[in-house]
Amino acid sequence: MEFYFNVFNELIPFNKYIGLELVELSEGFAKATIQFKPELVGDSRIQAVHGGVISAAMDAVGGIAGISTLTSMEDKLVTVDMRVDYIRSARNTDLIIEARIVRSGNRIITTNMQVFAAVDHILVAEGRGVYHASRKKSD
Repeated sequence: MEFYFNVFNELIPFNKYIGLELVELSEGFAKATIQFKPELVGDSRIQAVHGGVISAAMDAVGGIAGISTLTSMEDKLVTVDMRVDYIRSARNTDLIIEARIVRSGNRIITTNMQVFAAVDHILVAEGRGVYHASRKKSD
């Protein structure tokens, strides 16, 4: 799993740009954080993190949860569909993003994702991601 931490945290420029950091990973579960910074604000009147940042983080964390179930370095995972429900604005707070696999089939992996405000652990957004897994065929 250490390899995935390095890829997620160091080798994906977008993750670094928004400050998305993977902090926990086990088979079927991932947890990441984003530290609040002014460049992520979508509504300056209330200093709320932009919804696009939140949904992109959910997709990335859902994807790495899915990747945790792959068995070969040749396996690949791509997003097929994602739904996000924004519950409340994330005002001037760090974020905690969690993803859990609800089903991992031969080709389709489905995850539930939740985003919490780190300051009070109140739910900010929740959603579901659907990913297509291309698994290496056994010899």
